[in-house]
Amino acid sequence: MAKKRVKPEDKDPELDMSSLIDVSFLLLIYFIVTSTLDPKEADLGMTMPTSQSDGSTDVEIDQMTINVNSSGHIVVNEEVLDSDVTNREVPVLLDRLTTYAESARLTDSEPMVVIAADDAAKGQRFVDVLNALAHETVAIKNVTISGFNED
Repeated sequence: MAKKRVKPEDKDPELDMSSLIDVSFLLLIYFIVTSTLDPKEADLGMTMPTSQSDGSTDVEIDQMTINVNSSGHIVVNEEVLDSDVTNREVPVLLDRLTTYAESARLTDSEPMVVIAADDAAKGQRFVDVLNALAHETVAIKNVTISGFNED
């Protein structure tokens, strides 16, 4: 009779964990190195509005537009300031320019003026406006000159 083969008693199978631990550490190092860390939140330095004034203003002064029409009248913001063509001193314009220049300088901005002269206006009236801008109480240096036609 044939003899039956007897299997040796099998132990529980064992798995070598050392290589798995090595792979897991390599993966951990890979993900740590390649990930981007969120930067720490820093103080933004924002100033919140308060009811107290710190002396600074955020007011900006618009440019002033001076029109010299064909009859020689000086018009600022649709208001005729100096209609007497013979008076070369232009006192009303000088007063308005002085107020404008002072208010612009109080807000730490540079006063700017646009002179729009009609093509038919006399050149002397245009020079009178330039002289008012150069007056010692006004001293506005940012001036733009343009022409127009009254229709």
